[in-house]
Amino acid sequence: MEFQTVFGPDSGGPAPYYRIPSMITTKNGVVVACADARVCSGMDNPNRIDKVVRRSTDSGKTWGEYIVAVAEHGTKQMRSSAAIDPVMAYLPESGRILLLYSHTPARVGIRNSRLSVGETPDGARFVRGRARRYLWRGDRLVTESGTETPYTVTPDGDILKNGKKRGNLYTGGAFKEESTSYLMLCYSDDDGLTWSKPVSLNRQVKLPYMSFIGPGPGRGVVLEHGAHKGRVVFPIYFGTRKFPLRLSCTVIYSDDGGKTWRLGESPNNTREIDGARADCRTVKSKDMLTESQLIEQEDGTLKLFMRNHDPRHSTAVAYSKNGGESWENFTWDDALPQPVCQMSVLKLQGTEKPTVVFLNPADRRDRAEGTVRLSEDDGETFPYSRLLKPGSFVYSCMTQLPDGNIGALFEPDTKCREIRFASFSVDWIKEG
Repeated sequence: MEFQTVFGPDSGGPAPYYRIPSMITTKNGVVVACADARVCSGMDNPNRIDKVVRRSTDSGKTWGEYIVAVAEHGTKQMRSSAAIDPVMAYLPESGRILLLYSHTPARVGIRNSRLSVGETPDGARFVRGRARRYLWRGDRLVTESGTETPYTVTPDGDILKNGKKRGNLYTGGAFKEESTSYLMLCYSDDDGLTWSKPVSLNRQVKLPYMSFIGPGPGRGVVLEHGAHKGRVVFPIYFGTRKFPLRLSCTVIYSDDGGKTWRLGESPNNTREIDGARADCRTVKSKDMLTESQLIEQEDGTLKLFMRNHDPRHSTAVAYSKNGGESWENFTWDDALPQPVCQMSVLKLQGTEKPTVVFLNPADRRDRAEGTVRLSEDDGETFPYSRLLKPGSFVYSCMTQLPDGNIGALFEPDTKCREIRFASFSVDWIKEG
């Protein structure tokens, strides 16, 4: 097995650190890969984190120049904003690529996001001044009652009064956008070459009791069967308090190609814990469900594979019969070990049997032994497995390549310096 570095400082990347792969294939045969470009350190936010993309037109053999899909603000770790954790979905009918991520202003991360939607129902963003809270509408700050102020806002977030800079919404100072997490969406209509200006989905899908909100990460799906055919489904997870963390996963879904979105019910609101129905706002630490990936089975059922904090260290699974609106039959798959880490799941197209591929660090204690598994019964059992990379192995994402092989984009270690690519076939897995 040969690996090549797709994201890394030695491959011409604009940042010294890279994490969190996402990857899709378009109908034009273009493989689009996305990752976090982490500027100040390899750590999560708070940090300066941009979204970078590279494209391949030959099934991953070679990769094009770096494209900055989302540029954040700042140069110092605690004075920079972040665009963290990509998840992409490809809409074959329109050819549009959707890119979902979590945005946070300076000094904000998963552990200190404020319980807040962060914006009004009509999309005005809350801004904290030293003495009061404002609303950011267009290019101006107004009071919460709607009265105009002398403060204007530049496209880069600078606050100006009489032409003089008074702070920056993203990096802090006298003014800063609400200290919470924002679920952001942008798109590309040209196979990843250019990207739209991001928009916030918070007012559509974030609830007032939520603190952090962020993607899967990895990839979303477009449903192909049943009553919800054409629905776009993205895996996300959220927090309900700052500290100690209380995290639960769910999905958001769109029936109009990504224009409007709705929030699905979390499995942590539908499963039973100790004989009682669970509640995402009161679950204990061991009951947290976080990063997830999903597939659509042949009958239109969605199957969700979830990272969790249960001491058995197995992958949690649940099913949805209504396109992700709610989940049932929650359980653990003890044949899929997970050391509290993200996993990658991919449903293959054009196969004789309903074939699903699963990739993660297959050690119950450490993020190690990257193992790819193969199912030919729609992701219910995985009788075939093969070691892709021994030793350290972290996050990953897979896509079906134009040449029919499976492409895997993965973090080879915990140094946060590079993301590598490998290509293999179904037969290669079975030979293992």
